[in-house]
Amino acid sequence: MKIAVPDWQGRVSPVFDVAEQIVLVDLNDGGADPWPTERLGNAGLHDRARRLAELGVDVLVCGAISWPLEALLATSGIRVIPLVCGNVGEVVQAFRDGTINDGRYAMPGCCRRRRQGRNRRRGGDNSTFEEIS
Repeated sequence: MKIAVPDWQGRVSPVFDVAEQIVLVDLNDGGADPWPTERLGNAGLHDRARRLAELGVDVLVCGAISWPLEALLATSGIRVIPLVCGNVGEVVQAFRDGTINDGRYAMPGCCRRRRQGRNRRRGGDNSTFEEIS
C-alpha cells in the first residue's frame, strides 16, 4: 500500500489543493524513512489527481482538501483521509498503527465526521449537524 502525505516544512500541509510537494511512503517495502518526495508545484486539481494515480497512491492523508479534488481522487480509486495535521513522520506512524483518527491529529476547529458523510444538515438559520447511525 502506498500513501501520500503533503509536506510543508516537515508537517502535513494545511491545504492539499496548493501543497507544493508530497511524501510517498510504500508500506509494502517497509516504508523506511527517508521517504521520496514528489513536487506538485502549482499543478491544477485534475493534474494533482492524475499524478497521484500515476504514482500508484492508494491513500492520501492530508489537511484540508476541496470537494472537487476529493471527488477526483475518489474517482481514481484513491482513499482520502482529510483534516489531519501534525508532524509527517508521526502521522505516517499513526496511519500504520491505525490511530490516525485519534483526536491529536485532527486539524483545529475541524470535525472529521462531517467530511466522512455520517452527518446531515438540518434546516433553519441556526443549522446543526446530527450524527446518523
